[in-house]
Amino acid sequence: MPGLEFRYVGKDSLPTRLSEFDVDRYFALTESDIFAINQKFRRDGRAGAAIQLVFLRASGHTLDQLNTLPRQLLRYVGARLGVSTPTIASLRTIYQRYKTLYEHQVWACDYLGLTRLDGDQWTGLEAWMRQDAAESLTIDELLQHAHFWLYERRILIPSTRALLDIARSIWAGIERELLAMIEAVVPLTQIAQAEAAVFVQHATSGTTILEWLKTPPARHSPSTMTETLDKIRFLKDLGAHTWAFDAVPIEKQRAYGQRIQARRPAKVRELKTSTRTIELVFFLRVTLLELTDAMAYQSGRRVSDLVRRAYNKTTAKQVRSAVEYRQQLVDIKALVDDTRRSAEDRLADIGKLLEGFSTKPPASHAASVRETLTEDPHRIRNLLTALRGLEFASNGADPAVQQLEFVGRLHDRGATELPPDCQVPVSASWRDLVNSEDRQRAMRAMEASAMLGLRRGLRRGTVWINHSLSFRERDQLLIPPAQWDAERDRYLSSLGLPSQADTYLNRLTDHLKASLAALNEAREAGHFTIDANGVLHQSPLEAADTDGIPTRTRDLLFKDIGNAQFADMILEMDARTNFSEVLLARKARDSQELIALYAGLIAHGTELDAKGVAAMIPQLDPAHVSTAMRALEMPGRLRRANERVVEFQRTHPITELWGTGQLASSDSMSLDTSPHLFYARADPRRRTHAVGIYTHVLDQHGIVYNQPMVLNERQTGVAIEGVMRHNETRADGGLLRLAVDTHGYTNVGMAVAKLLGFDLCPWLRNLSERKLYLPRGLQVPDGLEGAVSLDISPKAIREGWDGLLRLVASIHSGRVSAIVALQRFGSAAQGDPIHRAADHLGKLLRTLFLCDFFSNSEFRRELRTLLNRGESVHQLQRAIYSSKVQHDRGRRQDEMMAISGSLTLLTNLVIGWNTQRMQVTVDAWRGKGQRVDDDWLRRMGPAHFAHVNFRGILSFPIHQYQDALLEAAPRRRASQA
Repeated sequence: MPGLEFRYVGKDSLPTRLSEFDVDRYFALTESDIFAINQKFRRDGRAGAAIQLVFLRASGHTLDQLNTLPRQLLRYVGARLGVSTPTIASLRTIYQRYKTLYEHQVWACDYLGLTRLDGDQWTGLEAWMRQDAAESLTIDELLQHAHFWLYERRILIPSTRALLDIARSIWAGIERELLAMIEAVVPLTQIAQAEAAVFVQHATSGTTILEWLKTPPARHSPSTMTETLDKIRFLKDLGAHTWAFDAVPIEKQRAYGQRIQARRPAKVRELKTSTRTIELVFFLRVTLLELTDAMAYQSGRRVSDLVRRAYNKTTAKQVRSAVEYRQQLVDIKALVDDTRRSAEDRLADIGKLLEGFSTKPPASHAASVRETLTEDPHRIRNLLTALRGLEFASNGADPAVQQLEFVGRLHDRGATELPPDCQVPVSASWRDLVNSEDRQRAMRAMEASAMLGLRRGLRRGTVWINHSLSFRERDQLLIPPAQWDAERDRYLSSLGLPSQADTYLNRLTDHLKASLAALNEAREAGHFTIDANGVLHQSPLEAADTDGIPTRTRDLLFKDIGNAQFADMILEMDARTNFSEVLLARKARDSQELIALYAGLIAHGTELDAKGVAAMIPQLDPAHVSTAMRALEMPGRLRRANERVVEFQRTHPITELWGTGQLASSDSMSLDTSPHLFYARADPRRRTHAVGIYTHVLDQHGIVYNQPMVLNERQTGVAIEGVMRHNETRADGGLLRLAVDTHGYTNVGMAVAKLLGFDLCPWLRNLSERKLYLPRGLQVPDGLEGAVSLDISPKAIREGWDGLLRLVASIHSGRVSAIVALQRFGSAAQGDPIHRAADHLGKLLRTLFLCDFFSNSEFRRELRTLLNRGESVHQLQRAIYSSKVQHDRGRRQDEMMAISGSLTLLTNLVIGWNTQRMQVTVDAWRGKGQRVDDDWLRRMGPAHFAHVNFRGILSFPIHQYQDALLEAAPRRRASQA
């Protein structure tokens, strides 16, 4: 999606005000422009031709009406052409002769190389719009994309009415095709049954079935799992699990489903039959997919609860056993010391004390936990009974599905013992318990084995559910084998990777040799030491020299900027970036809609709810805020709005002092919430329930990616996904290096990141204990041998190289997200050739990274600065979202994404506003002759918020920017025509 440079594309008029930034960026006249204008036109016609030229270059559309022209642009044109400042009246006088206007527009088109749409191009445009309509979420998006398509091909954009007629016709055709596809996939009887069933009153909830299905899962508990499973059963009874809509992107299915989510049942009934069918079928299908994912996640947490309970009971048993064992020793010692009795009597008593002593070797702690699990059959059996309704599948290699089916058949027969001739395979760790003489315990062991095996199989992808979004068959996530064989060279060319592992390893080995030599030189220079145990010791970084001037300069700078109201910041930044147009896929129709959009953004991005925000904004109804909040859940729009604001922030020269935009840090920030969110976890530091917001912060301070996530889980996949999503929007190559903490790092993740074209740079915990992993045969300097581990197998990398390349190509092409890929091929996939290859390659790359880390202090300082910069942005986010997520918020994935995206957008708005004000203030100071060193500015940042009032009455003076932010009224358009 084009960014800030396409801000005025498709516009047919200008606002009454333009900032100097807009004039310089979008409507500038070059020296060649001025020369061409002077050569072509007389003095009195040059201003009009120049305005037509710059407007046509910015918008791709001719400027036909001159009712409003910004004074800033008129003054700029006059100054650049060396003529008196033109006025609207003088331009109208020139254009009273229509031929003059026509000549200016024709010349501007010819000068810019723009052509008018001919018959073939109209046909090509319509064909492209049909293709784009299959993925666009609304007609407004389709129209916007058509403007961009024409502009990029240097084709003059025709009238909005002509394009809108085509867009409506194509959209209606797409919906007819969708309806035909639905009727071909879903029998008419099922459609009728579904439409009748969802409006029936639910037995226990007191609402309709439709409202019941809309209710997201509550807190993590057995009752929540039961209700989620009831919903899945209901949807499967309707046949939703058999509906295959693979040709329709899931985002489009979700967008149609969200329309049902936002409507009351009575309004759904009033829809046209065809519209209701499309929206309802997609709503039911997407709801089933999301509920299945939720059920799989809840069951995983339930398994963890049961294992943790067994672990705690085992620990308590072992403590009691240790006490009893010591008491036995004390009693035996007392008998030994009792010399008054005969030896025979004492031996007999000792024998009685040891009657229950087992001759078997002591079991490991893990084996004891497994045995304890078999003592809790009711909870495990209830969980397996619920999971049978999900219809797990496998390729036959995972025994967990066989165990579940076998145990299920025994349950159906009422059996409580495992048959002695059971041939179902089990892992070696469970074999003794399954083969024990106590067949009831053997049955319970088989159930526990099936439960743990299903969780492990879902995580590694060897077990899957067909009606799921995330837990699909692993091969379905990757490029199909036939396509990979046919297009392998093309994928590798785009990645810049060799087809043979040895080519890559030889190059990597050369880098390792040079890095090990540099590391040894650093050791000899005393930058770090290695003790007798192979532990590396390094002194902490020294604080940078400072005389306090940067801090005083920052304070004076923000004192000069002055206090700011949050509402004014939002409105001014919208006028500069038009992020509201991105969020709505069009300009707001009136001030009420625009203010409601701002209110929805604040309600999502702060701890306030719709009622709370409405109370802060006069004459705004909570219903309008709720509607705007629903609109912000539309997939992709908040992300694109954030990209536009960050791009605006990066246009200021001061940001180049902070960084290049090719480095970033990523980390999670916890938002406190109630335990009623089923994926809320206890924050290990503050011991409160919370959810995580994972952000990528540029070295220039802007947040370029955000993603809600579950706390206490590995963050490597989210870290890689953020870089990929950012880089796909950049023409300059995007991020080359990402600093993360220990949670954002795994060996597999480091290998995948490097193969995708960027470096994952972790600030590792217990750094002194980290080894340098190398392959055997590589010469190691004498002083480093104590810290080296020769565990790397080049053979393992070669054997899994093709599969690893296929995985990386699948992530790079967008077929699978890095989040899902790292879950399937992470630690749960141990033993898989792809995991083994990635793990060994990642260890090699980590060795290369550690060589730089220990030998280059500036590299360490750079990483620390990046991570600290991310923490400073998190402080700003906490100031905006100062309390916790309400108990009824964030239960749906779409809503949690909107909360994360809105908080990120509000944060970026503050950072962008501060950056712009800092630039203006510094320029003014320097213009007055004040000294402001670049080194001072380099040490301060825009994530400052002490001067911002985030609370109180929110007043949005829309009238100051209405021409830039609101759609022109139809009456005004008619009068202009």
